[in-house]
Amino acid sequence: MRPCLVDDLLAGARRLALVPAPDRPALARRLLSEAHAAHHFMRRFGGPHPRWGNGSLMTRALADSGPPSAPLCLWSLATMARAVAEFRTDNAARRHGLSPGPKLCYAEGLSEEDHGGNQGKTHIA
Repeated sequence: MRPCLVDDLLAGARRLALVPAPDRPALARRLLSEAHAAHHFMRRFGGPHPRWGNGSLMTRALADSGPPSAPLCLWSLATMARAVAEFRTDNAARRHGLSPGPKLCYAEGLSEEDHGGNQGKTHIA
């Protein structure tokens, strides 16, 4: 995900304010995951994701509803800030983007050092 600035947090908080309070943490996590995926899309294809934007939280938050019509809710802001902190901590611990575990892309019997060495030319049964 692109760097998260104050305006990103405010746009995310205004988006969260549009849903009931119990649904806000899940929506915050979804917005962050989709912004992160949009950032990867943009790096890969050289343009913004058609639905989720350029990888910033602000473009992702504004993609669903346009300019926020709800007033800023401090609880929503706190929820968004907490979600960003947790997202950054989780990604730093994994060091592998959205994958829940670093070993998911390796076939059994291969290590990280072996990955990509043969460029997929060997079939592992």
